[in-house]
Amino acid sequence: MNSLRDGPTNRQNSGSALLRKSDPRWRRDEGPIFNPGSSPYNAQLRSCRGDSGVRKVFSLMKVDPHLIYDVGLFDGGDTAYYLFRGYNVVAIDANPVMVEKARSRFAKEIQDKRLTLLNVGVSKESGTMEFWVSDVPEWSSFDRSIASRDGTRHKAVAVATAPFAQILEEYGVPHYLKIDIEGNDKLCVDALKGNTLPTYISVESECVGDTAVLSDDEATAMLVLLRDIGYRRFKLVNQWSGWSSVRSNGAAQLGLRLARKVARLKIRGLSGIADRFTDSRKTAALGFDFSFGSSGPWGEDVPGGWMSFDQAKATYLRERRTFFARKQASYSFWYDWHATY
Repeated sequence: MNSLRDGPTNRQNSGSALLRKSDPRWRRDEGPIFNPGSSPYNAQLRSCRGDSGVRKVFSLMKVDPHLIYDVGLFDGGDTAYYLFRGYNVVAIDANPVMVEKARSRFAKEIQDKRLTLLNVGVSKESGTMEFWVSDVPEWSSFDRSIASRDGTRHKAVAVATAPFAQILEEYGVPHYLKIDIEGNDKLCVDALKGNTLPTYISVESECVGDTAVLSDDEATAMLVLLRDIGYRRFKLVNQWSGWSSVRSNGAAQLGLRLARKVARLKIRGLSGIADRFTDSRKTAALGFDFSFGSSGPWGEDVPGGWMSFDQAKATYLRERRTFFARKQASYSFWYDWHATY
C-alpha cells in the first residue's frame, strides 16, 4: 500500500460540469442520468440487466489509487485539501449554493479535469426530492429536523437525486471516500455492501435532530455497518477539537487532553514541550490550513493508532457517556469514524 504522503500528482480523470435542465442527460421524471459511456466498465454495464447485473459489474471494479470522493462538498475545504495533495476528486453536494461557489472557486481544476462536481443528492432512487437549505449551512439536509436545529431558519429547494451505487458505477471506486451529508450517510455505506471497498473511508458517527436520544445500539450502528461491509480497523476523530483522534487507552487519552490544556496556557518552555504531543501539531505538519467544518486529515494522516472493532466500540461509548454526562445537546456530539481494512 502506498503512503498517503506520496499522493499522485499531475494525474487526470474525466471531469464533468454541473448538470442543468438543458443538458440532454437530464430527464424531468428521472433526474440526472450519468452516462457510463466514458467508463472503463461501459461494455459490462451495457450487457447487464437489473440490479444483480449492476452489482456484478460493481464487484469487478478496482480501487482507483488516484481518486477521492468528497460526498458532502460543503464549502470546498476538503476538496481543496485533496487537490493540494495531488489527487483527482469527485465532489458531490445537494446544496446548489455550495456547488455554484465551488464551481467558481475551482474553475481551473474543473477545466484541467482534476475535479468533477455533481449537484445531486444521494438517495435510494433517481428523481427529485425536497432538500432543506439551512441558515447554518453545515446543517442543510434532506431531514428537516437537522436543518431546523435550534429553530434555525431553513427553506426547501427541489434537487435531483441518484443512488450512490449509480455514481460509483460512473466514476469508479475511490482510494478514499469521505461522507458527510447530514443524515443520508448510511445510504452511501449501504451501497458498498458486497462490493469493492475504498481503501479508506470516513463518515459521521451519528447525525440527529434536536430531540433525538439514541440507545447504545443506535449510537454504534454506523460502526457496526462499517464492520459488516468489511472494514476491520478504526479511528475515532473529534471534529470539535481540531480533528483530534480519541485513543482507546483511557490513560493515553487523559494525557493527550492534559497536553492540549498545557499547550494552550502559553507557559514559556513548558507549552512548547506539551505542544509536541498534541494532535494539532501533527495536523499542522501536513502543511494545509483546514477550515472549520472540514473533515480534516484522513487515513494514516489521522494521529494515533488503529483500533479493532471491540476497542472502537468501547472507546466510542466511553467518550459518548462522558460527553452527555455534561447535559450537552445531542447534535453537538460531532465525531467521525475513519476506517480501513
